[in-house]
Amino acid sequence: MYDIAIIGGGASGLAAACQTVGAVNKEGRPLSVIVIEKENRCGKKLLATGNGRCNLTNVDTDLSHYHGSVKEIAASVFEKTDDRVLQRFWQDLGIEYTQGDRGKLYPRSLQASSVLNALRRKMEKGGVIEKTGSRLTGLRRTKAGYYELSLLVEKKDPQEDKPGSGRTRGGKPSVKAVYEKEKLTAHTVLICMGGKASPQLGADGDGTRLARSLDMKVAPEYPAICRILIDSPYNKRLSGTKVTCPVTLWDQTDKAASAEGEVLFTDEGVSGPPILDLSRKTGQILRNRRKAFLTLDLCPEMNKGQLFAYFSQRFETLKDLSLEEALEGWLPKKMILPLLMTAGLDKSMVSGQMTGPLTGRLMDTVKAWTLTVSAIDSFKDAQVTVGGVTADQIGEDLMSPAWPGLFWCGEVLDLDGDCGGYNLRWATASGITAAQNAAAYLDTIGRPGKGAPRG
Repeated sequence: MYDIAIIGGGASGLAAACQTVGAVNKEGRPLSVIVIEKENRCGKKLLATGNGRCNLTNVDTDLSHYHGSVKEIAASVFEKTDDRVLQRFWQDLGIEYTQGDRGKLYPRSLQASSVLNALRRKMEKGGVIEKTGSRLTGLRRTKAGYYELSLLVEKKDPQEDKPGSGRTRGGKPSVKAVYEKEKLTAHTVLICMGGKASPQLGADGDGTRLARSLDMKVAPEYPAICRILIDSPYNKRLSGTKVTCPVTLWDQTDKAASAEGEVLFTDEGVSGPPILDLSRKTGQILRNRRKAFLTLDLCPEMNKGQLFAYFSQRFETLKDLSLEEALEGWLPKKMILPLLMTAGLDKSMVSGQMTGPLTGRLMDTVKAWTLTVSAIDSFKDAQVTVGGVTADQIGEDLMSPAWPGLFWCGEVLDLDGDCGGYNLRWATASGITAAQNAAAYLDTIGRPGKGAPRG
């Protein structure tokens, strides 16, 4: 019997496990803790955060950067596990901050691997057991009040190493997964199973499936912090082009949101920080079966009147050049033809032939280049999941009132943050909070036996 079973070895689960180190029960015995992870190692997604640099949090911690029904509960969590607590948590692991662009805070090493190593090192030294290759398939609360967990555990094929087994692939032994059913028990369980984003790193929505099996409410899930796909014949032509500008998202004819920064054109659409920030709202518009558009202001340093005057003078100065030639050096070359076509202008037209109305059409296009949204990217290429277990299913302590001793934290909950370290901040803070509250809950119940040994 374990005191605490943590399901999921991602950021929230590892933070929770580290928080339990040093905790004792009323008799002074260290808490017995196990982390159960379905992948063959913990922290796979953590290694990919911040492009491998691990964006831990952000200087700007305003609650407006968070979205979802759990937002008010998150405010309570962040009030107790505030930025000073989080910084001290990382410092105790040997991790110091360094600041990047847009207020992003990274480990000074700029290596996600150093963060994962620090977390696992504290767990190991603190006696927390890591059980990898183990998928939770069932959970029930017994009449005695503790939880029974059903697991499917991956084992090494007993035939693999036998001479003459013939199990080879490309001259190397072929690994065949063999699974065995196991059960274990725990007084409290922390669900840190993540969402659906980045399935190649282990995310698969198991957490919300578990919640539904327990008759808990789950808000619809869709991807966010991802590319926005554009319906345009110029996608491949524009691919690789970068431009720094304001971007406005439109819900049909209504302005929905805006952001500013470097926009990267890809084979299928657009990416970059402002696009990632707008992807959540874009997905919401599309889910409501409404049309979404983006407008890019490609010349934010001038208003329309100034730009009209500038174009008029430029075309007069370069009157013997074609429009395409006259705009080269002012716009990225790959962008000129799509803009001219959008404005209804012929690239071969001589600049000296540009009249006031034609110049006005080009000016309007440059100041509000409209891109028609076709979709947002899939979970495979998204960084976070929108939706999850709703706020009315948990208390401020992150425990489900209907399931005493069952705590929820991280991405499995209906809370998602903007791009910039906000989701890892939530994962860490909620993991720490859930672990503290689980330890406090243990002191309120009678626990027969001495518990499972620490590692």
